Amino acid sequence: MLWRDGDTWREHVVVRTDEPLEGLCSVYAESSLCELLDDFIEEQHLVSRTARQALAVVLAPTRWPIASCDVSGTAGCVLYHVNALWALRRVAEVWDGEVEPVITVTDGRVASRAIRFKSQLGSWKGLRFTYGKNMAGCTRTVLEQDVHTALYGFGAGLPVTDEDGRYTGGYRKKLTFGEVNGGVNWVGDEDARLVWGRWNADRTAKVHSFGQVTFSECDDPARLLALTRKALVDAVQPKVSYEIDVAALDGGECGLGDEVAVVDSSRTPEWRLKARVVKRVRTFGDAVVCRVTIGTVQQVDYAVTSSLAADVAALQDDVAGIDGNLSVATSVQVVESTVTTAIDDLDELADLDF
Repeated sequence: MLWRDGDTWREHVVVRTDEPLEGLCSVYAESSLCELLDDFIEEQHLVSRTARQALAVVLAPTRWPIASCDVSGTAGCVLYHVNALWALRRVAEVWDGEVEPVITVTDGRVASRAIRFKSQLGSWKGLRFTYGKNMAGCTRTVLEQDVHTALYGFGAGLPVTDEDGRYTGGYRKKLTFGEVNGGVNWVGDEDARLVWGRWNADRTAKVHSFGQVTFSECDDPARLLALTRKALVDAVQPKVSYEIDVAALDGGECGLGDEVAVVDSSRTPEWRLKARVVKRVRTFGDAVVCRVTIGTVQQVDYAVTSSLAADVAALQDDVAGIDGNLSVATSVQVVESTVTTAIDDLDELADLDF
């Protein structure tokens, strides 16, 4: 199914239809990019590769070439027994970019399909949104408890060695950045502490609200410090989203990824945030009605998956540290067995009363 979204062609594949005897037929379709679920990558070790080189490896078994790539820097990861779509999302996560399918159409048919890899979709177009106390037609969702004014940063698991540098086996501790940060293994935002921090015991001052982030493939303290500081920029903002009619935006048309300046005057002091357009829903009838979701956090579907994958990777590091000699394949099997056992234990609770 081809359709025109402004100046951009979109291609979707119908996966389901609901056809009642009376009334409208509903059609459910997914992006044609989902065909990458059917392409498989057995094992690839990407070491010190550019984003373009990583994309070339991931897209090799597919019919999608690279349209453009403006993400710089080198990084690495391991792709083991995964489909190409998962691998593409993994590359986007590791190389800190965003993926956009590029469809060209000639004579009513798809002429080519390609992948555009950008540091960030959308742009700053001067869009602004002001939220007031009595605003109708707007739904606000706030997760204030997720605000952290300081973050501990942890990297890859490091083998414990003796004074001669020989590996002693057993437990692996995670990399920290204290040696390049004045002996402190966390970074904080003082301005955010004054706004979002917790009161101390006698309510004379606000103290940091701590969180933590783990970059399981980072093995350099300086880079770990930089990654943690970058994560702190997002952590100090409240996780909030606004679902609104596009007409409520000042500044014109918007697209996915575009930045929006938000002023929430219903809060004291008022919030001034920088958000992005993370979702658009259009209803086609006599006129096209468009609602958008703007937020300081991305849609959670893949974010949750990535977080779970990171937790499994961290568990894998701990398993490998038991004797320091387990292979990747063996440690993965142990992790899978551990997770399966935990799920079975939960199933056994089904017959109990609480």
